[in-house]
Amino acid sequence: MSIKMEQGQQYTIIRILNDSIDALSAKEIEQSSGQMQQSTVLDFERVLFINSAGISALLKLVIEARKHGKQLYAANLTAHHRKVFEMVDLTRYMPLLTEEEYRAKTGR
Repeated sequence: MSIKMEQGQQYTIIRILNDSIDALSAKEIEQSSGQMQQSTVLDFERVLFINSAGISALLKLVIEARKHGKQLYAANLTAHHRKVFEMVDLTRYMPLLTEEEYRAKTGR
């Protein structure tokens, strides 16, 4: 399993356990959309590499979440991935959380 889901009362955390997001791990992330709550945080702490299939899956996940009125957030991105997310405008629909915001949102 490449993800671990944690359900809080008002949020879901999707922890990505692989060091990369590619076509295989992307499918599992996409399949998690049905279990998201109103507010969902994707935790990228272990992710070192994201290929184009991974970016595509993340975009699909954002679109699916928005269709159902849900908000996604990204946490623990590397500086490089933060730059990539900004370049493809993913941050417009999946805001990046600072460490403090992540703790405040999830109580962790």
